[in-house]
Amino acid sequence: MFSWLVRTASACWGSVRRYALMSKDEDEDDALLWSRGIGQHSGGEFSIAVVQANECIEDHSQVEIGPGATFVGVYDGHGGP
Repeated sequence: MFSWLVRTASACWGSVRRYALMSKDEDEDDALLWSRGIGQHSGGEFSIAVVQANECIEDHSQVEIGPGATFVGVYDGHGGP
C-alpha cells in the first residue's frame, strides 16, 4: 500500500545516516542498532538510539521542538511479516 514511501525512504536513508553522524555500537556488529551521542541543539542537548525490527525501514518518527514543549512521535508502518 505504501510501497512508494518505503522505496523513497530507502533511497534517501544512506544519505541521512551519513550526514546525521550516526554510529553503530563498537562492541556489536548489528546493522539494526545505531545511535548518536549527546549533541547540541538550539533547544538544548539531544541524543538518539534506534533499534530496527527488520532490514526494511517501514516505520517513521517525528520530533517537534517548541518553546514550551517537545513532541516525539513514533509510528509503526505495519509492513512487516
